[in-house]
Amino acid sequence: MSGLAFAQAPPPSHPLRFLATALLWGVLAGAWLLAGGGALLLSLHAPATIALAHVFALGVLGNAMLGSLVQFLPVAAGSPVPLARGVPLLHIAFNLGVALLLPAIAWHAPGCGLVAAPLLLGTLMLSAGAVLVAVARGNGARTVRCGIGLAAAALLAAIGLGGALLAMRLGWLAPALPLTGLHAGFGLLGWVLGLLAAVGSVVMPMLQGTRPLPPAWLWGWLLLLGGVLLVVLAEAVGIALPIPLVRTLPAVPLLLFSAAVIAMQLRAPHRRGTLLRRFWALGAVALAGAALAMPLPGNGVLAGVLVLAVGFPALMLGMLLEIAGFLAWMELRRRMPRGTRVPGVGSLSGEPHKRRAWELHALAALALVAACLWPELARAAGALVLLAWLHAASALWRCWRSAMAWQPQAPAA
Repeated sequence: MSGLAFAQAPPPSHPLRFLATALLWGVLAGAWLLAGGGALLLSLHAPATIALAHVFALGVLGNAMLGSLVQFLPVAAGSPVPLARGVPLLHIAFNLGVALLLPAIAWHAPGCGLVAAPLLLGTLMLSAGAVLVAVARGNGARTVRCGIGLAAAALLAAIGLGGALLAMRLGWLAPALPLTGLHAGFGLLGWVLGLLAAVGSVVMPMLQGTRPLPPAWLWGWLLLLGGVLLVVLAEAVGIALPIPLVRTLPAVPLLLFSAAVIAMQLRAPHRRGTLLRRFWALGAVALAGAALAMPLPGNGVLAGVLVLAVGFPALMLGMLLEIAGFLAWMELRRRMPRGTRVPGVGSLSGEPHKRRAWELHALAALALVAACLWPELARAAGALVLLAWLHAASALWRCWRSAMAWQPQAPAA
């Protein structure tokens, strides 16, 4: 934990509210698949399927990423977030917007969309702007801050594109350019993968014992990711590009990120964080599978499931459970008198519960892949997804409860 600026950490309740809500959205995703069954895995363009994708993209990943940034930027990147006092209101407005977006997409409810659009546009634009200001003012590693800044800029683009797509779906705008691929590219590759790579360059050496990546490699990654986003943009606006390039290039960052994670783990000189390593290995394998499936026709649903329902959530959940242990430890230190020796992070985070969470998510991942091949298994996969996220929520609750219930032992007579 050397190099962490705990004095700049926000109140633990600020990131915790986002992290806990992410787990609840994961439960809803499992329930949604359990209720909808195989019909949700037949086409990427079905309204209910698009809504389910946004449960993962905004509900699960959005909350987890915003909560992680609230903690990571000031503590690990030397970049205190502006408007920190508004985090509780931001959390409520964002999640209300997500909740209203789902019926607007799934059941074409214009009234819900009319409220969801300004809530989501406002909260995400404010969040992205605050992140850009934070990394510009920060004093952490420049490559990490530039990576986070690129991710925040991609989020701004994805927000605008998402608002336009919602307006087209609800009949407020006439359909224009095919923006779906552009929206997904900036949202998933630019925002989610870009942020994971930037944060991972810090947390993998710190929490998994890997060797740090050379700065030149990180700069090369940023140039590659920016170039891929430019290709996605060019294809969307109608610039003629070779079809093999258009189909394969977006898969390159996923495959490169996955290969880097696995290689760094295998060559780690000081292996630690066993369960975090397993979560990241699961996520990396899923993203690599998605990258291999993307260029092949007819595998869009499988690639989407591997990215949105397995790969990114596994990476996020591993970090979420680690962050939860740090938050509980920090809250316990804050509550105890100065000089009191408190339990370590490992004893608060509940390793057996995290191990069961990984096992359930790995089983759910296998079930989701099987359901893509045999849609009649979709309800069983939904039940496993629901159970996996319920257990993760329980693990978070147990971690926090153990910290709040801890009392120092009285000295022996």
